[in-house]
Amino acid sequence: MNGKPTKPVGRDTVESLIKSEIKPELLPQPYFFCNAPDCDTVYVSEGGDHLITKDMLTVRVGIKEAEDPIPLCYCFGYTRADIRKDIHMKNNTDIEAIIRQRVKAKECWCEKANPSGACCLGEVAKAINHAKTLRDQGLL
Repeated sequence: MNGKPTKPVGRDTVESLIKSEIKPELLPQPYFFCNAPDCDTVYVSEGGDHLITKDMLTVRVGIKEAEDPIPLCYCFGYTRADIRKDIHMKNNTDIEAIIRQRVKAKECWCEKANPSGACCLGEVAKAINHAKTLRDQGLL
């Protein structure tokens, strides 16, 4: 952990994403999500005495990855590459709209699927903006 602020994450999130052999090591206290991209720690216990690193999870943590596949939407399987492909091929993407429709239909389970325990739409919007910037710079 690099000392950057973390945010609380539900116990369900941690328990649903850690490898089964790690579950007995969980402490009976709250955990926090580390969103620092340059840090392998994903969760830290409230007391700071238990760290869960990305290799202890059953999923890749998009914000912690530099190479594809970089997951963005854990409920519906969208990656950074999917967005970039759409922007490159169609000059736009409907991925954000699709996710919004499915969230509205209550088809998502972000609190158990996304390592941050939160909805992915913020990360999806950032990825779309970044892909459009790359496109505009002729890099996509």
